[in-house]
Amino acid sequence: MSLGRVVPLLILVGVASGCERRSSSEGTGWKAVDGGIVCEGGGLQHLACTGLYGEGGKGWSAKTVAREVRAYEPGFQLWSDGLEKARYVYLPPGARVDTSKPDEWRFPAGTKFWKEFRWKGRPIETRLLWKRPDGTWLRTTYRWSDDGKRATELTDGEKKVPDTGTPGHEIPIQTDCVACHGGREDEVLGFEAVSLARESAKGLTLAKLVEEGLLTQPPEKAPSVPGSALDQAALGYLHMNCGVSCHNTNPLALGGASGLMLRLETAELGGVEQTDAWKTSVGVRSFFRTTGLFGDSVPRVAPGDVKRSTMLHRMNARGLPVQMPPLGTHVVDKEGVALVQRWIESLPSPQEK
Repeated sequence: MSLGRVVPLLILVGVASGCERRSSSEGTGWKAVDGGIVCEGGGLQHLACTGLYGEGGKGWSAKTVAREVRAYEPGFQLWSDGLEKARYVYLPPGARVDTSKPDEWRFPAGTKFWKEFRWKGRPIETRLLWKRPDGTWLRTTYRWSDDGKRATELTDGEKKVPDTGTPGHEIPIQTDCVACHGGREDEVLGFEAVSLARESAKGLTLAKLVEEGLLTQPPEKAPSVPGSALDQAALGYLHMNCGVSCHNTNPLALGGASGLMLRLETAELGGVEQTDAWKTSVGVRSFFRTTGLFGDSVPRVAPGDVKRSTMLHRMNARGLPVQMPPLGTHVVDKEGVALVQRWIESLPSPQEK
């Protein structure tokens, strides 16, 4: 969510590693046999060949997730226009996540992440991140057929995907993935200490990662978002929807140039006013006015005054260049907006910076 100025969204398109184009037709890496999938030649043109359901497509018929693949759910959720999501991770046997930088985890070669988007239980798309032996990431997407019998690679994206309950739902072009994933050093979003330590996290949580010895440097104490329940929920929402990928100090983060930093860093969780989200938004003047004009007379967050808070105005808008987040959403998250509004209304009124 860039509230200082609009950052060009296409600046990084085309620089992602591993953006090869593949055919998704039968006979190029897979074939259907007796309701199952047989993978050939090590290709990844079908979701069944990625390892999510076992090696070589063995579990495709029953859609049984492989035993070595772990489900997880971060404690803070990314808004995806109301679509249901399921997330999975595979960590190679004997390997550990390098957590020497608490806010920039680095994953071993062979790591895979999957995120499945569903509407009323019906899968729409599944996205894959695979860290190849050379340390680069392959990022790609699989489009499910309406009957759920096929899920083949789609590199060109798709606009206005039908029957998702969401007007304008998009499957991204493969090369567009870096626009968000470039916001982290190792390109993984949401699988991190702050979100996995939250009580509402499920599956492979931070506690289980520590218990199973999967982190090189386990935290002495699990990070906890400061403040009241409302503070925690609002800061966590802004963290996951704005800070993790965009509004942070990573050089490739698209919102970094705005000066608005909304990622929760583990070293800055001693109090609400110590977080970057507070220091760079509350009472901080915005170049964007709620009228849609540019100027510097209104703050990003005006304590107790939602009408003058440009952050809330842009969260509640759709259509570039006003909307925030600028990517991945066509529908306003009414619950998220209401949460941030309650938080702004609850804030004391310090002098504007």
